[in-house]
Amino acid sequence: MITSNSAQRLRSTCLAALLTTGLALSAFAQTSPPAPSEPRVHANWLLANRYSNTALRNVVFGTSVQPRWIGKTDSMFYNWKNRNGSQFTLVVPMTTTRRPLFDHEKLAVALAMSTRKPIEATNLPFTTINFTRDHKAIRFAFDSTRYEWALATETLKSLGKVLRDSVPQDEEREAGGGGGGGGGGGFGAQNDDFRNWSPDSTAFAFARNHNLFIVENVKPNGTTKGDTTQISTDGVKDYSFGFRDTAQVQLDEQQQQEQQQQIDGTQGGGQNRRSRDPRVRPTVVWAPDSKVFAISRNDSRKVKELYLVSSLAQPRPTLTSYRYSMPGEENVPQQELWVFKRGTPKVTQINTRHWKDQRLMNIHFNVGSDRIRVVRRDRLQRNLDLIEIDLASGGTKTLLTESLENAALEPQNVRYTKKGGDIIWWSERSGWGQYYLYDNDGTYKRPLTQGSWHAENISAIDSVKGVIWLTGEGREEGENPYLRHLYRVNADGTGFTLVDPGNFNHNTVVSPTKRYIVDSYSRVDYPTKNVVRDAAGKVVMQLEEADVSRLREMGWKMPEPFVVKAADGVTDIYGNMWKPFDFDSTKKYPIIANVYPGPQTESVNTTFIAGGVPQQLAQLGFIVIQIGNRGGSPLRSLAYHRYGYYNLRDYALADKKSGIEQLAARHKFIDVEKVGIFGHSGGGFLTAAALMLPPYNDFFKVGVASSGNHDNNIYNQNWSENNHGLKMVAVRKDSASRGRGARGVAALGSGAPSAQSAVAQQGSVVGAAADTVVAADSAFEIHVPTNIELAPNLKGRLLLTTGDMDNNVHPGNTVRLVNALIKANKRFDYMVMPGKPHAYGDMQPYFTKLLMEYFAENLLGDYYRVDANIR
Repeated sequence: MITSNSAQRLRSTCLAALLTTGLALSAFAQTSPPAPSEPRVHANWLLANRYSNTALRNVVFGTSVQPRWIGKTDSMFYNWKNRNGSQFTLVVPMTTTRRPLFDHEKLAVALAMSTRKPIEATNLPFTTINFTRDHKAIRFAFDSTRYEWALATETLKSLGKVLRDSVPQDEEREAGGGGGGGGGGGFGAQNDDFRNWSPDSTAFAFARNHNLFIVENVKPNGTTKGDTTQISTDGVKDYSFGFRDTAQVQLDEQQQQEQQQQIDGTQGGGQNRRSRDPRVRPTVVWAPDSKVFAISRNDSRKVKELYLVSSLAQPRPTLTSYRYSMPGEENVPQQELWVFKRGTPKVTQINTRHWKDQRLMNIHFNVGSDRIRVVRRDRLQRNLDLIEIDLASGGTKTLLTESLENAALEPQNVRYTKKGGDIIWWSERSGWGQYYLYDNDGTYKRPLTQGSWHAENISAIDSVKGVIWLTGEGREEGENPYLRHLYRVNADGTGFTLVDPGNFNHNTVVSPTKRYIVDSYSRVDYPTKNVVRDAAGKVVMQLEEADVSRLREMGWKMPEPFVVKAADGVTDIYGNMWKPFDFDSTKKYPIIANVYPGPQTESVNTTFIAGGVPQQLAQLGFIVIQIGNRGGSPLRSLAYHRYGYYNLRDYALADKKSGIEQLAARHKFIDVEKVGIFGHSGGGFLTAAALMLPPYNDFFKVGVASSGNHDNNIYNQNWSENNHGLKMVAVRKDSASRGRGARGVAALGSGAPSAQSAVAQQGSVVGAAADTVVAADSAFEIHVPTNIELAPNLKGRLLLTTGDMDNNVHPGNTVRLVNALIKANKRFDYMVMPGKPHAYGDMQPYFTKLLMEYFAENLLGDYYRVDANIR
C-alpha cells in the first residue's frame, strides 16, 4: 500500500530522475498546440534536411589546396577531390607544369592485384603519401600495410605491416613535422615517431614511464640502433617527462570499436589504431650543434584533482580523476627548465625563478649550445621577459621586458632575422599588435611593422636576402578587418609590400626557396580559389577552385555579410546572415544569433564554408546570424580585444542586442519580437546569460546553451585568469595563524621588473639563489561573475546540455546552474549526453535536431512532442 507521503516521495523521485538524466519535466509538458492568438507556422524540415552536413557530404568537395613541398625545392604536390573523383597533382611553378603526380590507373590496378580487392583510380583508398628522400618513390598505407610505388618503373612493392612508431629514415619529413629536424621523416602523423632527433641525426631522445632516455651513436642512415641511456630517474605521475598509459589506450580502442560497430555495423580495419608503445616523444629542444637539448617539465603533484564518473563503463561505472587547477587557487602547475649535455650522465635543472607561479615558454637556443633563451611570464599574465641563461655559470641576463595594465599579454615566439641576428619581437604596446627589431643583445632598434592594424604571424624568413614574410589583418582600406593578407618587408623595416592583393581572406604558404607562394583565398560569400604567386605577388599559375555547381543546382545560396555598430554607436561589428533558400521578403521571420563571445576568438566566419548548423537552421524558417562583439577577437586593437577584462560575463550582450536591433530596423522581414540565441562552450555561457541578465532577458526569448562554462571559477585556471584578470593581495604578517580569511586587501601592483631587478642568478642547480619579484606572503584572488548568480532572473525558454565526461568544461558548470534554477523555481529544459566529452561526437546529429526542434517549437509554435520521435 502506498501512503500519501510515499506517493509524494515517489513523485519527487521521478521528477529528480527526469531532471538529471534527460529533458526536464517541463520539456514534456508542452504537447498542446499554441493558442489561437499564436498561429502555428510549420517549420520547413524538408528543406533543412536537404542541407544537413550529412546530405552535403557528397555534394561539397575540395576547397583549399594543402601543398606538400618536395624536399627544399619549389615543386609540390597535393591531393584534390571534385565531382570526378580525387587525384594527386604535381606542380612545378618554375615551368608552370601541372599534371598528375603518377598514373592513377596503373597504381590502382597494381594495388588491386596485390590486395585482391577492388580499387578505383578516381578514389584511391589513401589520401596521405610520403616521398622517399631520393624522390624516386612514394609510400602510402592501405589495409594496415605499407606500400612503395616506384615513379620511374611504375611498380608496386609491399613493405609489410604498418608500424606506427617505426618511421623510416629514408622518407621525407613533412614540413612542420618538428623534433629538431634531421634523422627520419614522417609516415602519416609525425607525432607517431617517439624519437626526437638531434639536428645531425646521430642521437635521439625519448620518454618512457615518466623518465627521459638518450640514444647515442646512431648512424644517419639508421642502420645502427645506438646505445640507450636513462638520463632521469625521478619521473613520476604529475611530474613527468612523458608517459603513455598503454592499458588505457587498449581500453579506449575497444570502446571506440564497439561504439562504431553499434553506429554503422563495421568491424574495423585497424588502420586508425593508436600506438601502444610505452615510448613517447618528449618536447625537447635541441641546440643547433646537437650537443645539448632543453625541455620544460610541469610539476602538478600539488594540484587538486577533478573527477568524472563514466556511467557507461562496463561492467561497472568507473571514476576518472585528473589534475586540474582552477582560478585563484594556491596550488597550480609549476614549470621547470631542464637541460641535458651529451657526454654527461643525467639531465639537470636550471634555475629560472623570478615570479611566483610563473610560466615558461619559447625555450630556444640562439647560437651554439652554451646559452639558452626563455620567455617567462608572471601568473598575472601582465608581465614577461626574455632571458638568456649561461649554462656553464647559471648566470641570467634579461634581454627584453614587457608589461601591461588592465589587459593580459599575448606573447609570440621570438624570431631572428638570421642566425645570431636581430630579434623580431611582437608587442601590443602601441595598442596594436606589431613587430619590433632589437639587436641580438636586446637593444631596441626600430619598428619592423607599424600602424593601426594587426600583424599576426611570421610566415617565413629569408635570412640570405634579408626578407621577412608575415600575415596581418585590418590594414587594407575598405575591407573586413578580419581578412588575412600576406606581406613582405625587408629585415631593416623598409620595403613593406602587400603580396596577395584582393578583398578576400588569404591563407598562404611560402615555398622553401621563398620564390613562390600558394594562395588559397575566399570569403564567406566567395568560394575558394587557389593560385601560385611569385615573390612579388603576381599570379603565375591557376590551381583549383571550389566546385559549387551541384550546390547551386540544389538552390543553395551564400550567406550575406553585414556591418552594424556596437552599442557605443562607433565601433564596427561584423557578422553573417543566412536566410531560408525559399525566402519571401513579404514575410516576417524570427531571428536567431549563433554566438561565441571570445576573447580568444570571434566565431564569425570569414572564409568560404558550404554547410554548417546556421545554414541548416535557417531553412526551417529563420534568419540566422553570426555577430561579433567588443572583447571578442585578438585580431583587432588591444582595446577591442580586452574590452571584457575584469568583466568576463556581461561584456558581449550589449553589442549583440544592439546589432540585432539595427538589422531589424534595416530589414522589415526580421521579427525583433522573436529573438533566439545559441552557442557552445563560451557561446553556451553567453546564451544562458542572455536569458537571465536584465535587460537582455526581455529581448532574447529562446536559447540553447550547450556545454557552457557557466561558472568560470571552476573552469581552466590559465584561461580564466588570462581573460578575466587576476588580482594579487598581500597576506598580513600578523594573521599568519588565522588562516586564509585574513588577507590584506591592498593590491601589490603589477609586479613588473626593472632592468636592475633582474640580477644574475649564480649556479645552474636546484636551490640556487633566485630573484623573486612576488613575495611568498602574497596571494592571488579572482571571482568571475557566474550565470548561477543570475538564475532567479530567468525568462523565456532555455535548453541546457552537457556531456557527462567533459574534461574541458566540467559538467559541474551546467549542474550548478541547473541546481540554482530549480531552487529559483524556474522552468527550463536539460539534456545530458552520456559518455561524451566537450564535443558530442556521434551524438552531435541528435543534438542538432534537438536544437532545431527547440527553436521550431518555441519561436515558430510548431510543436512535435506528442510522441518519442525527433524530426
